[in-house]
Amino acid sequence: VIGSTTDGGPAWTTVFGVSSAAFTSADASTAVAVTDAPTAGQKLVITDILVSTDTAMNIEFECETTGVIVAKVFLPANGTAQITPRSKLKLATADKKLFLDASVSGNVACTVWYYSEA
Repeated sequence: VIGSTTDGGPAWTTVFGVSSAAFTSADASTAVAVTDAPTAGQKLVITDILVSTDTAMNIEFECETTGVIVAKVFLPANGTAQITPRSKLKLATADKKLFLDASVSGNVACTVWYYSEA
């Protein structure tokens, strides 16, 4: 049909979590990986983050070893946040994972969807 559109989906292969599993922890107050490492020599591009907690806390998402914060949310007890960038959220350093760092201990669940890119 002339003028019709279709959605063939994204042009990349998205993966999620750590080894294809959501991250959960009772204490993420020390930075911990919420993604696998990207393909060797490439950078992670984050497409979506879903995070929730049962305790009021600040949560920072940061690049492994560099500590560069790419996103931060302030969550109330029993709060949930969805982060869906409208453009690429690409880590600046190749071969690095995305880490979550909570301001206090408490139950946290997080799933990150991402892909690797040169």
